[in-house]
Amino acid sequence: MPEPAERGSVAPVTRWYWTAPYVAVLLFALVMLALVWLLQEREIASQRSAVARDVQWAEQTMRMHMQGTEEALGQLARDLAAGALDLDAFQVRANQLIANNSELVNVVWVGADEIVRWSAPFDTTEWLPGDALSGSQMSPYARARDTGGPSYGQPYLSPRGSNVLEVYVPARRGREFLGAIAAVYSVERMVRHMVPGWFAEKYLLELVSAQDEILSVSSGVRDLDKSISFEIALDPPGQGLYLRATAFRVGGQLPAALPTVIIIGLSVFVLWSLWLLRDHVLRRVQVERERDRLFNLSLDMQCVLGLDGRFRRCNPAFERVLGYPPEELAGRALLELAHAADAASTLEEMRRLESGEAVSFENRCRCADGSYKWLVWSINPVREEKLVYAVAHDITGRKSAEDALRAESAFRKAMEESMLTGLRAIDLTGRIIYVNSAFCRMVGFSSEELVGAQAPFPYWPSEDLALCQTNLELTLAGRAPSSGFEMRIRRKNGERLDARFYLSPLIDLTGKQTGWMASVTDITEPKRVRAALEAAHERFEAVLDGLDAAVFVADARTDEILFANRAFKNIHGFDAVGRTVRGVAVPQPERGDYRVNPRGLALIDLPRELFDGELQHPLSGRWYHVREQATRWVDGRVVRMGIATDITDRKQTAEVSRQQEERLQRTGRLITMGEMASTLAHELNQPLSAIANYCMGCVTRMQSPNWKQEEILAAMQKASFQAERAGKIIRRVREFVKKSEPRRSAVSLIEVLDDAIGFAEIDARRMGIRVETEVPDDLPAVYADRIMIEQVVLNLVKNGLDAMHDSPPEERLLRVRARQLGPFSVEVAVIDRGHGIGEEERKRLFTPFYTTKAEGMGMGLNICRSIIEFHDGRLTVETNPEGGTIFLFTLPTEAASERLARRA
Repeated sequence: MPEPAERGSVAPVTRWYWTAPYVAVLLFALVMLALVWLLQEREIASQRSAVARDVQWAEQTMRMHMQGTEEALGQLARDLAAGALDLDAFQVRANQLIANNSELVNVVWVGADEIVRWSAPFDTTEWLPGDALSGSQMSPYARARDTGGPSYGQPYLSPRGSNVLEVYVPARRGREFLGAIAAVYSVERMVRHMVPGWFAEKYLLELVSAQDEILSVSSGVRDLDKSISFEIALDPPGQGLYLRATAFRVGGQLPAALPTVIIIGLSVFVLWSLWLLRDHVLRRVQVERERDRLFNLSLDMQCVLGLDGRFRRCNPAFERVLGYPPEELAGRALLELAHAADAASTLEEMRRLESGEAVSFENRCRCADGSYKWLVWSINPVREEKLVYAVAHDITGRKSAEDALRAESAFRKAMEESMLTGLRAIDLTGRIIYVNSAFCRMVGFSSEELVGAQAPFPYWPSEDLALCQTNLELTLAGRAPSSGFEMRIRRKNGERLDARFYLSPLIDLTGKQTGWMASVTDITEPKRVRAALEAAHERFEAVLDGLDAAVFVADARTDEILFANRAFKNIHGFDAVGRTVRGVAVPQPERGDYRVNPRGLALIDLPRELFDGELQHPLSGRWYHVREQATRWVDGRVVRMGIATDITDRKQTAEVSRQQEERLQRTGRLITMGEMASTLAHELNQPLSAIANYCMGCVTRMQSPNWKQEEILAAMQKASFQAERAGKIIRRVREFVKKSEPRRSAVSLIEVLDDAIGFAEIDARRMGIRVETEVPDDLPAVYADRIMIEQVVLNLVKNGLDAMHDSPPEERLLRVRARQLGPFSVEVAVIDRGHGIGEEERKRLFTPFYTTKAEGMGMGLNICRSIIEFHDGRLTVETNPEGGTIFLFTLPTEAASERLARRA
């Protein structure tokens, strides 16, 4: 009896065991329905986000296109400002810019006077040279001129009925505004050509103005999903333009209720199939065993992850590849292993998995030792299980090889494209198989026009076809000269240029010759420069040969004469070039007379003056003014360039003039002393009379019996003083009039002024004129000839005394003032209060034989100025504000002479 009781106790458990799957299926269906609803909502949000990203991407693409156009226009503006752009070059570059940018319809240059100067393409009917800008075009043009940057205008309707947009880029040369380079965009073409084709297949793209007016729309007749739309401002060009995209409805899209029906149907199907579960359990266990065996023994990394990206199960290959034991990875997220640079892309792929999409991607994963390896992942999601199954394969070695190959290829490509020398390869039949960008720029043809071309090539000029064909035949026969050959090239625009071709065999990897490689160098400018240099050299020699001065260039170390002009050869022989300077007896200083030793000069010390002075020819005795300078010769070595000018006649004239001036100076002193003869006799009479009186007094006292020795001694001392005074007067006169060579030395200016004023005081007392001196005690010594300066002071003082002959007695005052002007100069002023000198007289005052005195010779002031200039000074005349005249002259101090000696 207990058996039925046991059965009754087991039956409810069994019923619950079989009821649980039904309940689970029901709950699963509800969860899946909720999940489908959430996914649909997320998908709608994702689609809206995708539209926003795509529109932003399209806006950035259009912006990059327009910035590229701005840079091209800016380059045209800079070339125009630099004078490197003419009308033909403008047409070529502008048409190329229009051809490369389908959205452009015109490129023009608008001058500073707001008149169109150049227009491209040449067949345009809207922008013609000579047209003036309209009112709406003036605003962006003025804005570009004021801001100095690109400026866009408002969209407007062109005469052809299409909306256009203009951009102006200013052209300046320094601060000068030359105008603007303008480009005209077709708004319709902007929408069609500035975004990729896939974008137009997904969205309806509209360009909308600030007034919400649709300016242009991409073609499309499909149904729109207006719930998925996005709008963004287009900047540049600004001006209130917006870019709007609306998604098309996807054809064949499943109804939203279909997942719900499927889930319900699948749930019913699962419930129906539960009874089959028992039959398949054993087979499933067997399959799982086989799968586990494959999972554990696979060389690739296999794993199971949750939808959250965390590892659920990993095979042992993870430890072999990454170094992580499988149990250690359980619960860790895949993003934790991803490299920081690959985290964003890995996260994006994981998000795709959430939508049920299988993904395959590459990323770098961190190993247990801290290094990284490249893995390629193939992941399939199972949404029902909320799991994803992934297989990863180690591709680190392949990546390294690809990176190395890619770097090498990029380096080779960059090297070829950065070369200034053109490269051209032909096969053994003469067909062009390769050209680089430098060659394309040189000939003006694109690589598509050149590659595959057969002779005659497009760049061969029609007048040289026979020569070009001969050179090609020599090349194919392997008989091209090693130095290459020159030939003329015709550019696409018809321009000719000279080029040199250097040929070498083209060998492949197997060592087999497959053609001929040519490096092409543009030699147009070098040939022009060489011709200009030859012409300049001829002009240079013609100029030097036309000089009267002898010019030569000699090596600074060997003294070999490298160049000599015709005047030099006339003096020293026409075989002078190649000989040494000493060998042809060129007048030149001794080595010690050079400022620096030319043999020790380096290029960094050049140019450097070596000598500037007068020398006498050792053989002919003629005098030459020789100047030598160290400079760099054409071959880079240091040379001495000398210029010798014959100054024999000038030296002889100067010597005669000097002798005459010395005689005039002596004559002037004698005349001055002649005028002072009577006055000097009167002046000498006083000390002589005093001497006689003192002597007679001594005799008288000594005759008396009561004479005292002290009285006699005092009288004799006074007589001796008067005799010494008379002797000084005679000695000063003798030194003043005697003939001697000028001897400059350190002289006390105070003593010179005292002696000169001592001569003139006799006439001053006779004429009732007071003479005052203003000389500081610390006045430095001057570097001068004492007698010559004394003559200048005496002459100026006598002129001042004569000028005050008719002045009132109370105004008869002559002042002699001396002061120091800095450390290297002293100024002396002779100030009288006489009748003064008029403006016309002052202009002729220093002219020889001009005088204002009735009995004057007109040589005094001229001699004075010559003496002062001989002493490196200056004699000037000014008007005395109190009435009269001020004569001023300057003299160098002893310190100035020492500085000049050190410089010499």
